[in-house]
Amino acid sequence: MAAAQPAPAPAPRKQVNMADVMQPGILLAVAALITLIAGAGASSITTIIIALVMFYSAIVSFGFISILRDLFPILSVSAVSGIVLFFFNIEQIVRVRITHWSVVLGFVAGLIALFAAFVGYFKPAFAKK
Repeated sequence: MAAAQPAPAPAPRKQVNMADVMQPGILLAVAALITLIAGAGASSITTIIIALVMFYSAIVSFGFISILRDLFPILSVSAVSGIVLFFFNIEQIVRVRITHWSVVLGFVAGLIALFAAFVGYFKPAFAKK
């Protein structure tokens, strides 16, 4: 009987640096997840639809789906959804003095989406590979 061969060593892991994380697609996916949670907390169908459009744009940017690729560019979706979420939630915070946690979470998601648009458009030094 032949001796059992040892299992091959796993491939060396690549270190994750700031440039890997600071991609517009990843930032938009994080903002979409936060928006989805905020929309579910507020029972807002409009916010949930915005989150799903953000998710779809992030998935398209990674190349997993190519259907309607030109209709959902990541830069435009992140800028428009960030502006909409930012101003909608600022209006809610200013008009209604008692803020629900979902409003604050939606505001943070809007800031992250705007940051994704900034990273995608300007390519700052911390996001370059």
